[in-house]
Amino acid sequence: MSLSHEEYTEFHPHVLQPLKIKLDVDLFEEQMHEYRYAFRRWGTKHTQYPRYGAPLVNLNGDMFNNPEPVCYPLDQWNSDKPEQERIYDPMIRVPTPLLSESCFDPLDPVKPFMLRSAILKWHNTGHFKPHTDTWIPSDIIRLWGTNDPDNMVFRFDKDRKTASPDIVARGDVTYDLVRETEIEAGRLYITDTHVIHDASATGDNVFQFFIALSTDSMPVLKELL
Repeated sequence: MSLSHEEYTEFHPHVLQPLKIKLDVDLFEEQMHEYRYAFRRWGTKHTQYPRYGAPLVNLNGDMFNNPEPVCYPLDQWNSDKPEQERIYDPMIRVPTPLLSESCFDPLDPVKPFMLRSAILKWHNTGHFKPHTDTWIPSDIIRLWGTNDPDNMVFRFDKDRKTASPDIVARGDVTYDLVRETEIEAGRLYITDTHVIHDASATGDNVFQFFIALSTDSMPVLKELL
């Protein structure tokens, strides 16, 4: 089910909505250390910046695909491929062994709805430039969180200005980004990625929970607000 603009807007009254889901950050960091060799560069552009990812949900459940489309911006992955070979979030549904680690047990209520999802690992200067991730009508709901809010700068346009990803990429829109400060370590948030936003790390070992859900998850998410 795809959400119309009205449905999407109604479900996202704020850019970040805290859920009752919270990960144990100490346990998470301990278990991510065990998977340190599973993280790989995020895409093939801007590789001078320390941005890495490890798949939670991908196409085949393998932790060591090379390349791994989940650890790319999908517009970059799809850019040189014919339509029949392109990959989109709803096609990506197979859990990897990483998702079975006990630190992710709090995700149990939403695991049946998980689509393309990853753990991002950034060091100081790692960042995403201003962008949006969501097309409307939208067939996904995005969740986000971090282990280190002090060193994770997540900014949204102060007027909640929205745009399609291609419009922002072309530079056809202006924006004024303001940092979100009410972020709790380990907490999961419904996030409105149709609003122009960016992200950057000001320290090392800054992780982000980068999760996509099918829209069938909405009743469960409402109970978790």
